[in-house]
Amino acid sequence: MYVVDGETYLVVDAQVHAWDASPHNQAGPAGELFAADLLRRHRELDGSAVPLPEVERVTEDGLSRDVFGGGYVDHAVLQPVVLGELFVLGFSPVAWHAELAARMPGKFVLSGELDPDAGQPGARGIAAKVRRWDMRGLTFCESRRPGGRMELRETWLRRALARCAASGAGVVHLGVAPSAGPAPWRRWRAAAGQRRPGRTPPRLPSWAEPVRSGSALPVRTRPVQRVASAGFDLAQFRELATALPRTSFVLGAGCLPADDLCRLARLPNVHVVLTDILPWISATDARADFGRALGELLIAYGPERLLFGSGYPLVRPGRLVAQFASYRFPDELRGRYRDLDADARRAILGGNAARLYGIEGGRMAPSVSARRG
Repeated sequence: MYVVDGETYLVVDAQVHAWDASPHNQAGPAGELFAADLLRRHRELDGSAVPLPEVERVTEDGLSRDVFGGGYVDHAVLQPVVLGELFVLGFSPVAWHAELAARMPGKFVLSGELDPDAGQPGARGIAAKVRRWDMRGLTFCESRRPGGRMELRETWLRRALARCAASGAGVVHLGVAPSAGPAPWRRWRAAAGQRRPGRTPPRLPSWAEPVRSGSALPVRTRPVQRVASAGFDLAQFRELATALPRTSFVLGAGCLPADDLCRLARLPNVHVVLTDILPWISATDARADFGRALGELLIAYGPERLLFGSGYPLVRPGRLVAQFASYRFPDELRGRYRDLDADARRAILGGNAARLYGIEGGRMAPSVSARRG
């Protein structure tokens, strides 16, 4: 809970990651590069960087301290990302999330993952896993790596999502994953040809490959590939969301250009998690950019379809919760956007996510299988 100015807010963080990107788990140079990008991103976004081991591997102590303690979070939605080609034991597997949830009961909402590389065979048994671990959602990207792509128009995908919704996982996260890219508005400007000069991110030298010095892990023989950029086919997504009206789709605020994302608000079962833009809520050089991005999303979706997300451990949620609870639009935007009232803040910080994931009165509601039994 977060209390300020006499108002009490239930906080549900809709995007938290519990991963292991430490050297012993890296499967080769691509895994090391991915981990290095995440560390660089954390140092850019968090303001006060934590030691390297705490970013490379999320622990139970770190979650208790940074998320549920100093982060004011009541419940956290764990987003899995396996990335088996980059990490030997998986980057952020569901099985590990289930162990964390068992050790910290009542704190986590579990989500499953559909791997775009696995296709239809990888979706077999997913509904049984939903019931086994009481998952409330699924997460997937249309393309996780350049070599793998999942077509959103596939009939088997609709059937799999419908079965999962009937089993209790009625929320689908599309394109919600750790991001090591620049601010969304900078990507949008670059896509429109409005490029700004900037520093090129550091890259690992050739002598650092294939693995860190001293690592005895085997190197994957498959060619090194970077993780694919976020994004998906708009027409296919509209077909999917229209075909599954009882499924709630949660999109990342930076997964599409702003205009495209706002147009999807016409679909009543589409929501947006603000993880990609919240780190810039207090940035001096991006105050107006953040205000415009938030304002346009409020106009398109309303406060009842926006979710709070920190992306921990890239950003610790405490600062974001405190700053969002007292946020006011900059003076130059006051005439265009109306400031949030307490009810709107309460909905975004936790009320909307609590409704989607079945959190009643601050506690997890019984699962579908438990209600049927």
